[in-house]
Amino acid sequence: MSKGHCVVIVGSQWGDEGKGKIVDVLAESIDLVARYQGGSNAGHTVHVGSDEFILHQIPSGILHPNRRCLLGNGVVFDPFQFFEEYDRLVARGIDVDGRVGVSGRAHLLLAYHKVLDRAAEASRGAGKIGTTGRGIGPAYEDKVARQGIRVADLRDAARAEELLRRAAERVNRKLTLFDSA
Repeated sequence: MSKGHCVVIVGSQWGDEGKGKIVDVLAESIDLVARYQGGSNAGHTVHVGSDEFILHQIPSGILHPNRRCLLGNGVVFDPFQFFEEYDRLVARGIDVDGRVGVSGRAHLLLAYHKVLDRAAEASRGAGKIGTTGRGIGPAYEDKVARQGIRVADLRDAARAEELLRRAAERVNRKLTLFDSA
C-alpha cells in the first residue's frame, strides 16, 4: 500500500465473517492495524505455517513484524483477556513490545459485566439469545449510558475507586432484579 491510503474492513453480519483473517493477509503490506470497535467475544484464529494463534483483543496484524496494532475508543477493553493474550504472544516469541496501543477512551469490560451478561441470559429462559457470556453487551450498555469506566480513568486512583463503587451499586441492584424475576 502506498502512503496515505487507508483500508477498512467492516463486517456486515453478527461476526464470524473472517475479518481477522482478512486483516492478517492485508497486514503484510500495512504499517498500522487498528480495531475501532468490538470486544473479546469473537476470536480470530490465524495460522502462520504450522502455528495457530487465537486472538480475541489484539488485532491479528501483531503476528507480522514491525506492525503497530491499536485498540480504539469504540472497543470494550477486557484488560484481563488482553494481558493474558499479550503474555501468550510473548511466550511464543512474538515481539509485542511497543507495538500495541490502547485508547484511553476505550471503555473497560470488567468482571461484573460478565456476571450481568450471564444473569441476563439465564433470566431469558427459553428466549435466550445465545450470548457468549463475555460481558460485551453490558459493557456497551455502560458506554452508551455514559456510566462506564474508561482506560484513562485508571490514571486517577480516587476517580477509579469512585466509579467502581457506583458500578458495584448499580450491578447489585440489577442482579437483585434478575433474582426476583
